[in-house]
Amino acid sequence: MKKRRIIAAVLSAVVVSTGLTACGASAPGPSAFSLPVPSGVVSPPGVRKGVPQDITAMVLPATGVDTRLTRGLDGFAQAVGHARLRDCVRRQGVGLPEVPPPAYIGWSDLPDLEFIGRHGLTLNVPVLPEAETADSPDPVGRNDPAAQRRCGQDAQAVTREFKDLYAPVQSQWWPEVSAVRDDPRTREALRGLSDCLERYGIRVDDQNGFFALVDRTVQGIEDADEAARADRGLGAAYSACMAPVEAVREPLLVKRRTAFQASHQDELLALRRTLLPRIRELERRYGLSFARPVP
Repeated sequence: MKKRRIIAAVLSAVVVSTGLTACGASAPGPSAFSLPVPSGVVSPPGVRKGVPQDITAMVLPATGVDTRLTRGLDGFAQAVGHARLRDCVRRQGVGLPEVPPPAYIGWSDLPDLEFIGRHGLTLNVPVLPEAETADSPDPVGRNDPAAQRRCGQDAQAVTREFKDLYAPVQSQWWPEVSAVRDDPRTREALRGLSDCLERYGIRVDDQNGFFALVDRTVQGIEDADEAARADRGLGAAYSACMAPVEAVREPLLVKRRTAFQASHQDELLALRRTLLPRIRELERRYGLSFARPVP
């Protein structure tokens, strides 16, 4: 399987991008008030700080709950690069270039159904909460595109250096996730998704059609509260309808992970010796805290 296909299919974010809008864009989205919503008061998602002792879920996620740590690992890599960028522009006396803030991004092939069912599919959970960033405002300085570009390249290099610790092993795991997605048992379970969603008034042919519907529905609602309500409603329906699919898929993934760990013992042992100490070192160096998003 080609790497590009793995990235497109496996690492597609649960946060639905505008690139999906073209899929069935002519069909109107459902009303926010026709969709289910989580019961009770919905508190904003939080983060849980702390470096885990076991790297399994961080590097080899097999369930949606596992991906909280995987998202934490990726978010930490982003935070390291962002911290390096801020340090660099401050030393150069230039302003911070426009870059997206670090965020926890999910995977459509490993959906965290509890999180999605409570908060929807498009909520952007920041790696650096406002309470922390308020104490360290963005550097202000002169506009110097060349210096800013050099700082950006330096930040990217630091992020890449950290990711290079675990990417060689993790990149071998993603095809296993793809294989379970394409497994006949998973495909059979997915056949019931459209019928289930239709019971919530959501008419789509497949997952891609659903993600496209989420995109245009949420983006098409100008009122922020109503858009958030629609997002949560779509997420609640998706979470309920995907539960039977994940009940089939997760045991298959856990079984594959067990076999993967057995066949990659040396690589995983070496990674355990390097990754966690490196995280703690970077936490000290940049004043960061490893954390994971929680519903």
